[in-house]
Amino acid sequence: FLFSRTPNPDDALPFANVDVEQLSSDQRLSQPRFAGTLQDGRAVTFQADSATQHGAKPNVIHMINVEADVALSAANTLRLSAEIGDFDLPEQSIALSGAVTILTSSGYRLVSEAISVALDHMRLVSPGAVVMSAPGLTLEAGMMQLTGNEEQALVSFTGGVRLLYVPEDGTERP
Repeated sequence: FLFSRTPNPDDALPFANVDVEQLSSDQRLSQPRFAGTLQDGRAVTFQADSATQHGAKPNVIHMINVEADVALSAANTLRLSAEIGDFDLPEQSIALSGAVTILTSSGYRLVSEAISVALDHMRLVSPGAVVMSAPGLTLEAGMMQLTGNEEQALVSFTGGVRLLYVPEDGTERP
């Protein structure tokens, strides 16, 4: 090769700034996708930026930037997203934390810092504050629990519930 000037070492190709020892010792999956069905036949998929085995619990998968889709019925779905998720395979449960968002296909949006989901009998619990919004309403509560399947679902809000309802005529009614 012929160069017209002396090469500048700062123009060299950049290298990834990673800890090589950590990469070689951790078993990590990049952009994993898990799919399956629950005992009642509903489809469930999980995807994340990365997944590792939880150090002390070999049957728990620790995921970063998690998105999960759960089929509630043929027409309705539930999408969960969180910064961190621990998926316990034998318990069929997932503990989500860090800006957890739940979106339903019917237009409801729920935000919390932590939510645990028991997939085998469809139970969602937020031990802390939640904010739920939907067309025409906003609900804030100290805790939330959802139990049961779609036909018999029961959602319970406790701990200082505040509901703001805005009917179609546009007037606010707390």
